[in-house]
Amino acid sequence: MIKRILHFQGRMGLGGAESFMMNLYRKIDRSKYQFDFLIYDDYEDVQDYHAEIEKLGGRIFVVTNPKKNIIKYLIQVNRLLKKESFSIAHNEVYFGGGINLWLAKKNGIKQRIAHSHATEDGKSQNMVMSWLRRFLTYLLLTNATDFLAVSKEAGESLFKGHPFEIVHNGINLQSYQFTDEEKASKRKELGLSTEDFIIGNIGRLEKQKNQERLLEITKELNHINEHTKLLLIGEGSLRAMLEEKISDLGIKDSVIMTGERNDIPELLSIMDVFVMTSLYEGLPMVGLEAQAAELKLVLADTISRDTKLTDNVVFVSLNDTAKEWANQINTKPYTNKITEELKSYDVSYTTAQMENIYSREIGK
Repeated sequence: MIKRILHFQGRMGLGGAESFMMNLYRKIDRSKYQFDFLIYDDYEDVQDYHAEIEKLGGRIFVVTNPKKNIIKYLIQVNRLLKKESFSIAHNEVYFGGGINLWLAKKNGIKQRIAHSHATEDGKSQNMVMSWLRRFLTYLLLTNATDFLAVSKEAGESLFKGHPFEIVHNGINLQSYQFTDEEKASKRKELGLSTEDFIIGNIGRLEKQKNQERLLEITKELNHINEHTKLLLIGEGSLRAMLEEKISDLGIKDSVIMTGERNDIPELLSIMDVFVMTSLYEGLPMVGLEAQAAELKLVLADTISRDTKLTDNVVFVSLNDTAKEWANQINTKPYTNKITEELKSYDVSYTTAQMENIYSREIGK
């Protein structure tokens, strides 16, 4: 009998959690496990993976975003869980995931997985939100049967002392190796020359990713190397603000905003240094991908230290000046080497681990 697993995902774009789940979906034994995805109506048009999901045998269910109408969300999800026969509920939503697992338990789904991909929820710290956060954490801890996290910090943040298992964000290491000719061709496609010093960032254009700070660092890098180019890959609600900031800083000729792309391995291959200035992260999948591409990484110290799986990964404080960041980025070597530790993040290992988790018999 095939187990159908409902993933509470929110959206299925090109984010790290979504990419991890798709890597797993492609590799998992689909004669035993099939994935379905629950997304919010706000992201119904974000369809990077929709066609592939349907081709693999999965389904996509669209519900009202709980931020807009929590009552409508509860009714729709409850109705879905009553109608469909899901064997497992797998929640990847950080804030509010306890509600999903409570509904799953209420509807007789025996295995209910809580999966932490971040180190904080990014919400405000006022009294009302603090109370709500405690309530939602209680729901999560009392309704989950399995507790998974991408890193030690991500697990400790969400599960508040409850034991958890670390499941690596699996990637296909072979996908990030390219010849010099292929790299030159990709640079040419983007209008970049061989002398350009390319720093890259991949992520949603949202507050958490803090690309505004990266633009200030890029301006500082221009003083060191006039051939500096920032490759900003991703889409989001802050695009217009970032475009205005680029203009104000006078770095229009130094920044390429690509929007969302489906050729991430190729784009990583042409970078010299990969940079993340995020306000918080669990264990970012793009950090693993950049190391698989054998790049130097310069990361904010707000990002999980578990991300460092190779030698040439440098952590810098967000309190440091743009000049200090620029000096760290500009310091050679720009190369990196794949280690045995990074190899343990290959998707084949993760797939075996998740198949073992999905095969568990849960009594309650």
